[in-house]
Amino acid sequence: MHRRRNGCLTVVLVLILAMGSLMWYQSQAAARGDVTPPTINTPFSILHPIASIRARDAERATWGVISVQDSAAMEHELILEDAFFRRATTQAWEWRVLLLPTPQQFVPPLIGALVVTSPFGMREHPIIGQELEHHGVDLVAELGTPVMAAARGVVVWRGNKLGYGNCVVIRHGTHLSTIYGHLMRIDVHTGQLLARGQVLGVSGSTGFSTGPHLHFEVRSDGTPIDPLVLLPRSSN
Repeated sequence: MHRRRNGCLTVVLVLILAMGSLMWYQSQAAARGDVTPPTINTPFSILHPIASIRARDAERATWGVISVQDSAAMEHELILEDAFFRRATTQAWEWRVLLLPTPQQFVPPLIGALVVTSPFGMREHPIIGQELEHHGVDLVAELGTPVMAAARGVVVWRGNKLGYGNCVVIRHGTHLSTIYGHLMRIDVHTGQLLARGQVLGVSGSTGFSTGPHLHFEVRSDGTPIDPLVLLPRSSN
C-alpha cells in the first residue's frame, strides 16, 4: 500500500511538471511571437503555476467578451498589451541587441511625406470611445503599403495582438525600440537583423482599427515616447 501511494504521488508530480513545462514553453514561444495568433499577454511562471493558469484563463475570458465589442474588456486588453510590449522592449531576447548602437534619428517607416491622423498622447479611442493614452502615432497608409524599419535593429517579436493586430517589434540597441501595428502581412521573422529602411511587411487594418493605416510606436527603455521627435522634420 505504501509503495502504491508513493507511485501515485510520483505520477502526479511528473504530470504536473510536464504540464508546467509545456505551458512555460508555450509562454516563451508567445513572447517570441512564434505561435498562431492571437497570443497571450500574460507570461507563465513555473514558480507560480496556479496564479499563472488563473491569469491566462481570465485573459482568455476577456477575449470572448472582446468579440462582442465590450469597451471595458477592450481597454483591459490594451493595458495587458502595454505591459507585454514593455517586457518585449526591455528584455534582450537576442544577444545582438546589446551590440547595436542606439540610433540618434530614425528614417520614416513609409515612403513619402508622413500624414498623421492621430497624434501621440491622450485621445478619444476611435473604437472604445474613451479617453486613452495613444502610445504612438497613426499614419496614413493605403492597404498593402510597404512598411520599413526605422533603423537598423533586431526583430524581437512578430505576431498578432487583439488590439495592435499583426505587429512587429524591433530593438535598436539597449534603449530604443519601435513597434509597427495593424499590418496586413508580416515579412520578417523573430531574430532577424534588419537594415535601416528594410521592408518588414505591408500596412493593413488588423486589430482595433477602423481602416487601413500604420500605427508607429517608439519606446525608450520600455516607455512610449513621441515618434515624431526622432523623425526628420521634412517627413512629418
